[in-house]
Amino acid sequence: MTTAVVDTDFILHAVACAGEKRYVDVIHKASGRKLRVDNKTQFYGSWQRKDGGILAEINRAKGKDWTWEDFEYIDVQEPEPLENVLHSAKVMFESVVKRAGCSKYKAFIGDGKPTFRNELATILEYKGNRKDLISPIYKDEVRDYLVRKFKVVTVSGIEADDACIIEAFKKKDHVVIAVDKDTGGNAVNWFNPNHEEDGVVNCDQFGKLWLNNKNEVRGIGRLFFYYQCAYGDDVDNYRANSASDKRWGSKSAYKALVGCQNDKEALEALVGVYKSLYPEPKMITGWRGDEFEIDWLYVASENWQLARMLRSMDELTNRIELEDVLCKVGVKYD
Repeated sequence: MTTAVVDTDFILHAVACAGEKRYVDVIHKASGRKLRVDNKTQFYGSWQRKDGGILAEINRAKGKDWTWEDFEYIDVQEPEPLENVLHSAKVMFESVVKRAGCSKYKAFIGDGKPTFRNELATILEYKGNRKDLISPIYKDEVRDYLVRKFKVVTVSGIEADDACIIEAFKKKDHVVIAVDKDTGGNAVNWFNPNHEEDGVVNCDQFGKLWLNNKNEVRGIGRLFFYYQCAYGDDVDNYRANSASDKRWGSKSAYKALVGCQNDKEALEALVGVYKSLYPEPKMITGWRGDEFEIDWLYVASENWQLARMLRSMDELTNRIELEDVLCKVGVKYD
């Protein structure tokens, strides 16, 4: 009998966000004129340049040179009835367990507070790029409902996906249900509801990397975990080149690792990546405003811990360090 281990965070966010319509009211500060758009990107284009989209069209049509700062932005949320949203949560939870072919389940959800990774991160703030995101109106109500209805365990200090990996680690009769690609880098069986055609995937292997039809890097097994360390995670806000002057992208990390045939080769490639990004020690200012010296091993070790899922709660105090793994596998790095 197979047990589903559900990362309920993805259900919470999917249902709570789908349960409301979102708009942005853009107000011209000088005239008070208002325009409703779907999102800020629609109005001013890419978030880096902020000079495209509707704003660029207005400037061309009116011969203006307005910038995004000439406007005020008000987020608008219009929720559906709460009972509809909670019903969607019930249907989605029951559906993913059934589709994974499981007859029973254990489920975990985060408490929404900072975790140990927030404390570990020194270069970039862990998930700091999410601070300005709007929280769904019914987020707390959906979380409380899922906890009550399905006896979901709320975890603190760790993330829900940590709890799922701890529960399912190397258990052949357990299947982690999650949409986060991080799951694939761990020794668990994995069912991704967003890629149901893949079925249940055994990720307890050295693994492989590939490019999907959108030319995005995907993978499973330990090799995918090494790739995450070699590139980073744009959603969780850590990057291999976070304190480097060199350009480095997902394809760069992919090319560095895709040909590796075993753990030693992959770890040697990982060391090579960081040595190329940080050929000399340097002083930096971290996200907390403190100055300190970093080198390739410092950055690699921090990202190793940010990428790595816990396998037991003991690892909160007895961490598996990158240096120890390099020595165990026989990788020379001095």
